[in-house]
Amino acid sequence: DIKLKSSNMICEDSVNIKNSIGTFNKIDIQDSFYDALDLDFSKIKINNLIVENAKNDCADFSFGNYEIINANLSNCGDKGFSIGEKSKLKLDNGKIMFSNIGVASKDDAMTNIKNVNIKNTNVCLAAYNKKKEFKGSIINIDKLNCLEYQKLNDIDTLSEININKK
Repeated sequence: DIKLKSSNMICEDSVNIKNSIGTFNKIDIQDSFYDALDLDFSKIKINNLIVENAKNDCADFSFGNYEIINANLSNCGDKGFSIGEKSKLKLDNGKIMFSNIGVASKDDAMTNIKNVNIKNTNVCLAAYNKKKEFKGSIINIDKLNCLEYQKLNDIDTLSEININKK
C-alpha cells in the first residue's frame, strides 16, 4: 500500500526510481518543473498514477517492464507517456489531456494499451526510432478515443501503431 506524493519540484525529475521492483498503490505528482515521473531499469506496477502540470514529460519509462492500471495525466509540456529504450509498458486505462504528444513509444519499446482517452494534443500517438543504437517501436491499442488533435499518428518506417477500435 505504498503511496507517493510530490508537488512543486524543480529537479530534473520530480520522482525518479531506478533499479527497483515493486508495486505502488498511488503516485500523485503536481507541478513539476521538468519530468514528473521517471522510471529506469525497473519492474514497477502502479495502480493509480496522477500527474498534473509537468513542464516536460508527465511519465517517462526506460529499460524496464512497467504496468499501470489507471492513469490520469494533464498539462504535460511534452509527452503524456514516453516509453523508450527497450521498455515494455502495459496500460489498462489512461486519460491524457493537454499534451504535445499523448503517447510516444521509441527505441525498441513495446507499448500495449487496453483503453486510452486523449484530448487536446498536437499528436495522439507517436512511434519512432530516436537513437541509432536502437530500432523502431510498437504501440498496440485495444480502444483509442482521441479528440481535438492536430495529427492522429506520427510514425516512422521502422515502427508500428496498431489500433483495434477507435
